[in-house]
Amino acid sequence: MRLSGKLRGFLIIVVGIGFLALLVRDGTFQGLFLGKKDHELTLRDYEFKPATRKDIFQKVLATGTVTLKTGAEVKIGARISGQLDKLMVKIGDFVRAGDTIATIEHEDLLARVARVRADLKTEKARLKKIRNERPLEINKSRATLEELNAQFSLAEKMLVRNQALKEEGVVSDKVVDEAEERVMVLGAQIKLAEEELKLDESRLESDTRLQEAVVEKARATLREERIRLSYATITATINGIVAFVSTQEGETVVAGLSAPTFVTLIDLSKLEVTAFVDETDIGKVKVRQKVKFTVDAYPEKFFAARVREIHPKAIIKDNVVNYEVMLEIDRKNIFLLRPEMTANIVVTTGVRKNALTIPRGAVKRLGKKSFAVVKSNGGAAEKIIELGWRDGDDQEIVSGLSENEGVGVLIKPKEEKSSRRRRR
Repeated sequence: MRLSGKLRGFLIIVVGIGFLALLVRDGTFQGLFLGKKDHELTLRDYEFKPATRKDIFQKVLATGTVTLKTGAEVKIGARISGQLDKLMVKIGDFVRAGDTIATIEHEDLLARVARVRADLKTEKARLKKIRNERPLEINKSRATLEELNAQFSLAEKMLVRNQALKEEGVVSDKVVDEAEERVMVLGAQIKLAEEELKLDESRLESDTRLQEAVVEKARATLREERIRLSYATITATINGIVAFVSTQEGETVVAGLSAPTFVTLIDLSKLEVTAFVDETDIGKVKVRQKVKFTVDAYPEKFFAARVREIHPKAIIKDNVVNYEVMLEIDRKNIFLLRPEMTANIVVTTGVRKNALTIPRGAVKRLGKKSFAVVKSNGGAAEKIIELGWRDGDDQEIVSGLSENEGVGVLIKPKEEKSSRRRRR
């Protein structure tokens, strides 16, 4: 039996109305078209967790780079020209301050040192001769002077005796005159000997000083040549690792206004982090605040640091204003870090002790108001709350809840979870 068109249309309308009524009863219709309202959810849709007290930390997130401190990178070069004779290190070698890195040919410098050393020995010998021989000459002059004094004393006695004999008429005037002349001549010779003795003593002193200066000059020249010779041996000035080698054995280096570089040393114990903090967060950052950061090489390992200084000048990149914050790294595990590593930084800018917290997933927002789902009269109800700081998955509650009061975290449907897995 065939149905008429009106009857068939009526049956379709009835079936459709019944299907819609079934959807409305199950809530599927609201979920498809109106969205399932939170206040219509039952207690079974939530997992209730108590509000607890814990320390809440205010944090600033930033990115940065592990860098070398000033003086941690040193370029070792030559101060003299010549052919590189030996290179004793390679990239990756660890050297200590004072270790030999390379040597430059230096036969000519050795010859100059030997010549200057010989000159010094010669000048020392001359000084020794002056100090030994000149006093002997002075002693000889003193002996001559003493002899003349003795002759003068005898001549005076002879003069007195002859003068007495002349009065008695025993000797003539000529004998007395000769005795007087003898006294006068010896007196003049004594004066001359005294002047010569003074001159010899003065000459000894001046010649000694002059020769001492000559010896000191020769000694300084030898010291200078030895220093030049030391330039042929290139040594490390710091403890560090050889990061770069720029000169090979057999190459000729020319020391001019800029010394040629042989190797570059870096001290990996002198690392710091340059953090770039957004202008909206820089006001929260203070010197000596504690910092934690990770690097891509060790994503699950936290390195400790602290804020050492904040640079006043802004760094503008891609129209974003950042400020450089220098971080002092804790020496523990610093050996794992390398320059130019990217650092993901968390700066702890504040802490609130024993704050009331709930899971962040329990917070619901509508406009500027915040709510939490609580148990009320055997059902679920929304309660207005005032929020404070947020620390990861923990949200501080300033008012609206009491300690240990349960708040609901919406349980995600299994279908939603399975669909997410399929999309992955």
